Amino acid sequence: MQVKSKVKLKDKNVAVTLIPEDSEDLWYIYNLIKKGDSVSLLTHRNVKKGNQNNITKGNAKMEKILVKLKLTVEEVDYIASDQTMRINGKSLVQQEYIPLNSYHTAEVELNKDLTVLKDTWDEYDMKLLDDLCSIEKKADIGAVVFQEGVAHLCYVTNQMTVLQAKIEKSIPRKNNEYGTRDLDKAMNSFYNMIIASMLRHFDINKLKVIILASPGFLAKTLYERLIQECINLQNSGKENKQFQDIIKNKAKFLIAHSSTGYLQGLEEVINDPQTKKRLSDTKFLEESEVLSKFQKALNEDDGRAWYGLEEITKALNLDAVRYLMVSDDLFRSDDIEIRRHYIDLTEQAKNLGAKVYIFSSLHESGIQLNQLTGIAALLKYPVPDLNDSDEE
Repeated sequence: MQVKSKVKLKDKNVAVTLIPEDSEDLWYIYNLIKKGDSVSLLTHRNVKKGNQNNITKGNAKMEKILVKLKLTVEEVDYIASDQTMRINGKSLVQQEYIPLNSYHTAEVELNKDLTVLKDTWDEYDMKLLDDLCSIEKKADIGAVVFQEGVAHLCYVTNQMTVLQAKIEKSIPRKNNEYGTRDLDKAMNSFYNMIIASMLRHFDINKLKVIILASPGFLAKTLYERLIQECINLQNSGKENKQFQDIIKNKAKFLIAHSSTGYLQGLEEVINDPQTKKRLSDTKFLEESEVLSKFQKALNEDDGRAWYGLEEITKALNLDAVRYLMVSDDLFRSDDIEIRRHYIDLTEQAKNLGAKVYIFSSLHESGIQLNQLTGIAALLKYPVPDLNDSDEE
């Protein structure tokens, strides 16, 4: 995603011109635009050309022309399976073939300008905009694909793989005089180079999956060396936050087999149906585990699991929330005050030290949360009477 320009208008509104580059960008834009915003974009329209007499008689020739629509947004449709996004709304500007206040549907096209105008850009909007422009923030998969002597570190999104670093090391062959001594020494150095590059480029806490892929058993060996090095450092009494994070997040690592250590090997791994399922499960693993804990507490009725706006608000005011779960649907409310309220709740939870999870409404865990009002919390301790009315 490119942000082409940000312009502050006379009425103090801010117009941002974006250029979506892949379908991942469309998902972010879908969450960014809401009813009441204004958008400007180029689209094609079939119009009747000719004199008025021919148009009236129906003899006018239809011609496709390029027009720039400026619409007040009524509805935004996003179809994930088709990777398409359409905006429905009323025209704000009178044009030759576009009457004022006429209704139009326009498809958001990749690599074409889209200008979004809002009355206010709140924290949720700004975070989305920030994430749109950063591959590190958009990507939730890190990957290392390698073979003897060459390794590629990448960020992976739904639609693209971005190479972050390439590592090359000369690896000698086994010989009769020295056996594998030189080979083992070179491979040890190669593994250390990969680990150092991973620590430099990957934020283990933010990534949801780290793929290690290689021919043979190299990926498994790399993972075992990485974990062992972390354990050795811990046992020595030396503190290293990055290694501590790796131990804490070791369930995020996915070991896979590839036929090559080049990028086509990573593509081969990601396109494997079994890997796709494992990736999907792992990407949403943390949210799914928290929801599972919540549902267990809810079934046990122990006073720690609550859902609903009123109950969660009370729990936050008591500083009793350990995990706050919110559906992304609630941040797309047509009512600005409702949207604002949920943003304030998540900020309050973060300030109190609670862990906040934003669930995707396109994933099974998000669908389940939406069935429970879209907001839920697992508390630090039982509070049995949150649903009691405040009224005497």
